Amino acid sequence: MVPFPRVGHDHTMKKLLKEPLLHFLLLGAALFALNSWRAKQRPADAAAPQIEVTAAVIERLRAASERQFGKAPDAEELRGLVLAHIREEVFCREALALGLDRDDTIVRRRLAQKMEFLTGDIAGAAEPADAVVREFFEQNAARYVKAGRVSFRHVYFSREKRGAGAEGAVAEALAALAKGASDETMGDPFLHGFEFTEREPDDITAAFGAEFAQQLAAQPMGEWHGPVASSYGLHLVRVEARTERQAVKFDEVRATVLRDFYDERRRTANREVFEKLRERYRITVDEAAMVKAVAPANKTAQR
Repeated sequence: MVPFPRVGHDHTMKKLLKEPLLHFLLLGAALFALNSWRAKQRPADAAAPQIEVTAAVIERLRAASERQFGKAPDAEELRGLVLAHIREEVFCREALALGLDRDDTIVRRRLAQKMEFLTGDIAGAAEPADAVVREFFEQNAARYVKAGRVSFRHVYFSREKRGAGAEGAVAEALAALAKGASDETMGDPFLHGFEFTEREPDDITAAFGAEFAQQLAAQPMGEWHGPVASSYGLHLVRVEARTERQAVKFDEVRATVLRDFYDERRRTANREVFEKLRERYRITVDEAAMVKAVAPANKTAQR
């Protein structure tokens, strides 16, 4: 008998091992074997795990579908939703049984978030007394002070357009303005306009940068000053009006205070629950590994 060529046999095996169908069959066989083993471990009189689709579950599925599609599902669609729920429940339980949730950052983070949401919901369930919210407002009064506002005009000089001559152009324009010249005939075009009314410091910082906002806050009113640098270039600035920070009454910001109160109570509840839950665990940290992990980062930063 003439044997089959060895090379052809190896080639066929390599090709077979790359087939997705073979991988699927092997995975199915492994899951079947695992399921059989788990069944043997279960006592003979032990009941099969139960998946109960209650009226509350069905109503939740119906309401979610109606909210998503704008209409209630018909009988066939609702049965499909129930089947999808059962499928999800079966796969979820089997995945947990196999430990597929372990070392999965996304799953771990989501579960931790759900625990925090649960704690926060419990903490926010009881409506606080008005006196308690007022006390929170008084303790955090600085948070609700109205920021000062400023109205100003400016003349813009583009560094990109003028290059080294930008500062000289600013000086010439400042001298002309001091003699009564109109600012409307000076400078370069500016996308956001040349007059700003009652802008808060945060708005100015977002538009021009922190350095510009700081210099603007120090400028006296009614006179042209500069150059003032921004993220765009150089400016001549004249402050037209300014209002100082103002305290507000509780009734004016009650809705905001109540929202902040709930947020603070949720954070406090989560922190307290975490501290209590942590007491159930014996926690050890490899400090040597911590030092070793940080050291390379410090060396990189120093280079």
